[in-house]
Amino acid sequence: MPVKPITTALGHSLPPEGPHTITMQLPGWESAMKIRSGDQDLLNALVSIYPRFCPFNEAKDLCTAIHAALSLPPTHGLLPFTAPDSFAMARAWATSPLRVPAEVKLAPGELVFYVVDIGSVRLYVVAHPLAKTKGIIGLWKNAGTGVSTRLAAELLKVGVAETLTVVPFETSAGGAGGGEGEATAAAATGDVGEDSLELEVERVPVSTYLPEGEAHQLLRERIASLLRRAPAVLGRSGEVKAVEATTDKEVVADDVYLYPTGMAAIYRLHQAISSVREGAVVALGSLFQSTWYLFVEEGEKGFKHFGECDEGSGVMDALERYLMDEVKEGRRISYVFVEFPSNPILVSVNLKRLRELADRYEFPIVVDDTVGSFCNIDVLPVADIIMTSVTKSFSGYANVMGGTLALNPNLPHYATLKATLTSLFHNEYFLGDAEQLLVNSNDYLARSAILNRNALALANFLHNFYVNTSSPVTKVLYPTLSASHDNYRAFMRPPTAEFPHPGYGCLLSIEFETKAYARAFYDNLQLIWGGDPSDAAYHAAYGVRGEQIRVSVGLEDEQDLIDTFREAMGFAEEEKRRATTGAIME
Repeated sequence: MPVKPITTALGHSLPPEGPHTITMQLPGWESAMKIRSGDQDLLNALVSIYPRFCPFNEAKDLCTAIHAALSLPPTHGLLPFTAPDSFAMARAWATSPLRVPAEVKLAPGELVFYVVDIGSVRLYVVAHPLAKTKGIIGLWKNAGTGVSTRLAAELLKVGVAETLTVVPFETSAGGAGGGEGEATAAAATGDVGEDSLELEVERVPVSTYLPEGEAHQLLRERIASLLRRAPAVLGRSGEVKAVEATTDKEVVADDVYLYPTGMAAIYRLHQAISSVREGAVVALGSLFQSTWYLFVEEGEKGFKHFGECDEGSGVMDALERYLMDEVKEGRRISYVFVEFPSNPILVSVNLKRLRELADRYEFPIVVDDTVGSFCNIDVLPVADIIMTSVTKSFSGYANVMGGTLALNPNLPHYATLKATLTSLFHNEYFLGDAEQLLVNSNDYLARSAILNRNALALANFLHNFYVNTSSPVTKVLYPTLSASHDNYRAFMRPPTAEFPHPGYGCLLSIEFETKAYARAFYDNLQLIWGGDPSDAAYHAAYGVRGEQIRVSVGLEDEQDLIDTFREAMGFAEEEKRRATTGAIME
């Protein structure tokens, strides 16, 4: 059957397009490279973008409206948040020694902070020179706590020009007014200088935060129920003795915390654990790129990364040696973070051995189960905390963001983590987003069955190219094709009537012999673009390479999907034939 070409125009989203869609079509390898480099012409052509990349659609319109209401000069942009600690976060991020080159690094006085009320919502606004946007936008992208498009739409409906009120900072003596009012006046005249603001966190007006609604509680109950569903049999075997002895409590709704994005969940969790457990953060395997950048940024007490986690890599022995050395030096680690399986190379670490080390050296384990998805895997036997980006499979409709944390009541750190998270938690998840996520997730299991089927079928189809030595494909990365497959299988949920075929999730990657072959494939693949290639030398050393194409399948017809990939693979094969023939002729 002929492959149906993608007709979605550059910069638009996967249909149906709407104000809150989170996909974008960037056809061709060159477009992908341009978006990575921040090409302004391309960015200006976008109608849709992943909301965590930068304020867009309604969020961008809200920024424009606030900019006008505050009479900011045209040389400045702004980022709105709902939490008061956003000011300290912004200053730390913008002035960090990690901000290079020097021309994007901001001096403290170049940031101007405003607290504004729009209707009943209080926002914390960070104004910055547009020329140094690259020095601050990483906070929006990697911490993930910015205002959502739905909240922005609600505030625009209320009316920014009509209702915005600037809230004065507290004076040092405890009264209102003073320094921040001066900063506001300076910004209004365009005179935003070095001395315009010296931020004192204790003077920042308190937040009203965002109200919760019924949807928040129903989401917590749904996620807790799914985490309890069909416990993994092998994962709870006697091999994990410390866990087996105490698995008498169930995760309940009160153990689940909701955040505006997956990255916000990771960021807030990092803040919480770091407040009670000083020490290095240890990460195992490949990580989602924003997670990696966040740990590098926030690693004040150290960030230790073990990249190569394949079977045979000896990673657990290396980790144990590291832990022993830390003990000898009188230190302990803060926590271990691991994706299961990892994004984008789909390696599944040995969680059982990791649990043994956690019990011996008394550290908590955080497992990001986003790729495997908790319909398929049950990591409660080993994880103190399960982190999930519910933007992905759980939502499934690419029109809302969200992140969750779930605490395991059966492991030793529960009481401390529960008390800390509860004391620090304030709702930043807008009710409209929670309501949309609740609706979307009604058919989570039914959709996940199709995702599992499609990804497995596609992985098996592509594996046929890998075994052909004349093929341009050098590797297909998927849990069933990995040497770490048994590590994944140990935590798979058993089949049930409502979900008879647990699987491996929607993500796989294809590695080509050269970038030229990868580009020929990519340029002719009739799918919506949804990520960017990465070729950093450090990550390449443990398997994340620029010759890889990451694929997240959807609800397509299985045969249509295979036909689409077969057609694109033909272009890669032809490119290799041309390259090989040219080399022989020379």
